[in-house]
Amino acid sequence: MVAAVLFGVHDTAGSLHRIVCRGRENRTMALRLRVIPAVIALSASALLLTACVPTESEPTSPTSTRTSAPSSTPSDSSTPEPSSSASSDPEATAVNLACTDLITPQAMYDFNPNFLLLNSFTPAAGSPAATALASKGVACRWENSTSGVTIDVSVAQPSPANVDSLKSKAGGKAAGFDGYFAVSGDTGTAQVFDGAYWATLSSQAFFEAGDVVELAADVRAALE
Repeated sequence: MVAAVLFGVHDTAGSLHRIVCRGRENRTMALRLRVIPAVIALSASALLLTACVPTESEPTSPTSTRTSAPSSTPSDSSTPEPSSSASSDPEATAVNLACTDLITPQAMYDFNPNFLLLNSFTPAAGSPAATALASKGVACRWENSTSGVTIDVSVAQPSPANVDSLKSKAGGKAAGFDGYFAVSGDTGTAQVFDGAYWATLSSQAFFEAGDVVELAADVRAALE
């Protein structure tokens, strides 16, 4: 009898244990089922937030600009047109010379290989180049691609009365070439008179007459 009672108690205890375990498993499963939707919702929210954040664009390099570099050898493949303007000297004679006739690319290269001929330019009012243009002449500008220093070259055939006036204001006789030289401000100007022609060369690089001897000779040769 006692053995039967103990067996029944043991069997009942085993049943209770199984019920408790099953209850725990059911609660665990229910908890997992509640957690899974939450995880899915959080993941979806994270994806939406990620999609809303703008992506950072790749940094762009500064736009490079093209600069003219001095050629290893001079070139006259293109001939810039000399500047021209309306005449204030109606008795002047028009000049039919190109910039590269006055100073060839080779001559300028020999003088300084960094100077490049500009396609066109507008002389400052009152400058020798502007005066030459007003007398139906031509004006050209060479620019140093390294320093930015310029050399302005002009030629005109003014009326005889204007030639006399220009000579009286040309400065002192130059040493080293047949002409005149003067410095005004930071610019030196050489002036050459050859027959009816009046030629000028102005630059911040001309500190004295000796600085422009070679170029003045080239211009004079072009006028003969």
